[in-house]
This record gives sequence, structure tokens and C-alpha cells, in this order.
Amino acid sequence: MDESFQLRAKRLLHKSEPAPLDFSVLTATLNAQAAASEAARAQARAGACAAPAPADPLGEILLGGPERSEAASAQRGCFNRTEVRRVRNTP
Repeated sequence: MDESFQLRAKRLLHKSEPAPLDFSVLTATLNAQAAASEAARAQARAGACAAPAPADPLGEILLGGPERSEAASAQRGCFNRTEVRRVRNTP
């Protein structure tokens, strides 16, 4: 059995050490990839055309004030009983 490929691999890989992790390059790369994603572009489009939220959006929703629909959209979420039960009952 010819094992010359294993000897060559040992010779090539024996003395090499992994490059140290450069945290600043890693974070810059991750930020650039996140900014280029479709989700980031959609969030930027949604934020650019969103109406200003009331000063206290949660209070506006709970009190049922005149700006409750703007406050609800500022919270960027919804309440769905079925989804809550499904998530809560997952092991």
C-alpha cells in the first residue's frame, strides 16, 4: 500500500500553526455581511418610511389612545395566542 500521500501531508502540515484570530477583522466582516443581507435592507426601508411613534407607545396601546395603531407598529410585534401556546409548550 502506497502511503506517500500521508507522508507528504505530515510534512506539509506538521510545523504549521493556525493564524491568530483578529477580532476587529472578524467583527468588520460580520457587520459588512449583515448590512448586505436582505433583512437589513428591508429593515432600512421600513425604518425610513415609518411614522414617528408616540412618546410612550406601550402606555398608548394599553390606554387605547388615538395613536394606538402607530404605537403598535412602533413595537414591531404582534400578539398571537396560538403562537404563544405553541412556543410555551415546546420542550
